[in-house]
Amino acid sequence: MTKTILLIGGLMMGFGLMSVGCVAIDAGHEGVLVEQPFFFGHGGVDPIPSKTGRVIAAPTTKVIPVDIRPVQYSEHFDIISAENAPVSFDAFLIANVIEGRSPELISRYGPDWYQHNVKEAFRTFVREEVQKYPLFQLTTEPTIRAKLQNAIAREIQTTLIEKQGIPVRLNRVVVGSILPPKGVVDQTTQTIIQEQRKITMGEFQKAEEAREDAERQRGIADRAYRESLGLTALEFVDLRRIEVQKEIVQHAPAALTVIMGLERGGINIPALAGQ
Repeated sequence: MTKTILLIGGLMMGFGLMSVGCVAIDAGHEGVLVEQPFFFGHGGVDPIPSKTGRVIAAPTTKVIPVDIRPVQYSEHFDIISAENAPVSFDAFLIANVIEGRSPELISRYGPDWYQHNVKEAFRTFVREEVQKYPLFQLTTEPTIRAKLQNAIAREIQTTLIEKQGIPVRLNRVVVGSILPPKGVVDQTTQTIIQEQRKITMGEFQKAEEAREDAERQRGIADRAYRESLGLTALEFVDLRRIEVQKEIVQHAPAALTVIMGLERGGINIPALAGQ
């Protein structure tokens, strides 16, 4: 009888040891125990989470690690702004599961709580807010991004976290740089280059026309001046040469030699005998 009792006790102890497992919970995580008994008892989520370290659990108990550190969830957008211009950007939601409430999160929403309960609502809030503004404001005014982030964060906090009671803490919402798609950017850049080229050519043409007009007016003024002096064309050329050389002498160093050559028949050439 004694041997039989010892044998039964040994078998029960062995079965008990075989039915116990050990699970490690990493730092920054909580372990949520989900009991799934084989034959009797009630399964479900243990309301008290396991902290960092090793957890001893039965083989029928599933341990779900939940990261309680801030986690960044990113979404990419290709949407239309207020005036039907396409824009492209990324938006980020940064949140963490509230410490001690991970079993409630798993019990009500499951491990994929963001994918199933937050993602589409977050994307909808972002689209609705961005589509309130025209492309120029979205891409050039720094304050617009701050307004977008604050508005989206308020919607998530009130409509999702508070109203639905999701046990997570919203850290912040970040909207990345908003730009038109690359094809639109390239097309816009080429348009700007072409417009600038047109402006440059127009300004050059205006400058040339102004220079030609100035030269024309100067010629008219020189002709009027020559006629007022009663000089011929050659005499006027000599006079202008003398005036230019005079200016050179006035602005030249003290020692300067000037060799003056005048037109034959100019105002400074006396007529030859017999001519």
